[in-house]
Amino acid sequence: MNTMLQQISGESPESDPVPIGFAQNFRRGLFKRLDQRRLFRTSAFRLALIYAMVFSTLSAATLGFIYWSTRAQIESQVDARLRLETDYLINLYQSGAMPELLEAIQRRNQIDTYGRFYYLANNEMAEKSQEKSTDALPLKLKSVRTHTTRNMGDVADLPPGSPRAFNPVRVAETQLSDGLKLTIGHEISDEQALLDHTFTLVVGATGITLLFSLIGGLWIGTTVLRRIDSVNRTAAEIMSGDLSQRLRVTARDDEFDEIATKLNQMLNRIEDLMKSMQQVTNNVAHDLRSPLTRLRNRLEVTLLEERDPDVYRTVMDEAIGDADSLIHTFNAMLSIARLEAGIDSAQWKETRIGDLAGELAELYEAVAEEEGQVTFQNEINSNPLFYCNRHLIGQALTNLLDNAIKYTPKNGLVCLGVEGNSEAFTITVTDNGPGIPEVERERVFERFVRLENERNSPGNGLGLSLVKAVTRLHAAEMTIGDTNPGNATNPGLRISINFTRKATAEKHGKTVAAKPDAKLVAKSVTA
Repeated sequence: MNTMLQQISGESPESDPVPIGFAQNFRRGLFKRLDQRRLFRTSAFRLALIYAMVFSTLSAATLGFIYWSTRAQIESQVDARLRLETDYLINLYQSGAMPELLEAIQRRNQIDTYGRFYYLANNEMAEKSQEKSTDALPLKLKSVRTHTTRNMGDVADLPPGSPRAFNPVRVAETQLSDGLKLTIGHEISDEQALLDHTFTLVVGATGITLLFSLIGGLWIGTTVLRRIDSVNRTAAEIMSGDLSQRLRVTARDDEFDEIATKLNQMLNRIEDLMKSMQQVTNNVAHDLRSPLTRLRNRLEVTLLEERDPDVYRTVMDEAIGDADSLIHTFNAMLSIARLEAGIDSAQWKETRIGDLAGELAELYEAVAEEEGQVTFQNEINSNPLFYCNRHLIGQALTNLLDNAIKYTPKNGLVCLGVEGNSEAFTITVTDNGPGIPEVERERVFERFVRLENERNSPGNGLGLSLVKAVTRLHAAEMTIGDTNPGNATNPGLRISINFTRKATAEKHGKTVAAKPDAKLVAKSVTA
């Protein structure tokens, strides 16, 4: 290993041994380089880099426009001053006052207050005009003036080695008649220094903008990568079997926290389903073993010896009854599974909840009269119009009313009520039976869960599970409490289901306008 590290570091095996910490530093540096490569591949860093380049380009263009505008404005102001001087001297020239022109030029050169110089000279055209012996000075300009920027040494007579030789000068040249050329220069060293300083600021500001943009991109990419690594670690732990792990949600409440919250809700649901499936498996093994064992033993005992045909018929009828009970249990499980999967959404329509509750009230009033031991009372005070699955709502209410009548003692009271309007309403089923202990109220809605004192009574423990599935399908809220909180013997049971049109529409992606309610006043019935 040391030999390999020596080869990597450029050392020979015969050189000094590699320190122990070198391997660790080498691996740490290698992993760091790999992590940096991973950072550069992140979408956040690439997007930040694109924004940095675009923003830097726009900033450079804006600052460059300011620089060139400033330069043009300075040149324009200098040219305007040169133009005034040129116009004054040209007026002297046009008036024929050549001595006054030369005197003005000489006086201005001596003063040199504003860093200007003046020069009037003949060019080649002047020599040609002298050969023609022209005495008069025409009063008309020969050509248009020009403005250029040059070095001082190119346009002025300066001593050798003068430090002003390379100073910038703004020059206005006017070609006069008869080969004369008027040159006026204005030294713009101060203006050029200002422009150079402005250019330095433009380049520096652009560089600083790009640098901080890149730093921001690295910071954003690192932050995103850190959050993604946290998600990856949590996902790996969940994949390893620890379903209790959840994504970390910070106090920043950003888009990552929103996604983490939704994923945590999904994980909670998955964990609940996994626990429910495990519990269902245990309960199925416990609750279905008895009828299957009873069915097998009954058939086995019947086959031990010859029996009369009537005995065989009786045994077969009992076996069919046990099979029907098993089929009923599996049908209930299938119904709950379909509800949780949302398969029955095609059967949804607008339903008058008061009418549905009234039909069930009439049915259970008859059941109460037949038994003669329970008083049934309805308090259906409204008839809201609600978008729902009528069959499932009716089945849920049927299960609640069956349980209420089943567990209400002699001379007890069962009540079905509806309150509210089409936007929000509540269905309530109450009784004055033994009720459910507070510690068991969450567990009774799980599949195959039955209280110990009711395990030997008829039933499969799926009725309240179906009610909960229907409630969840309609995005409703179910509350459970005592009818008579102070009664220790028979506190009763009160189950309320609160429906809202808005929550149901959001869950199923529908917007249904509420229609006016039709009040339904139901007559109270006493046995």
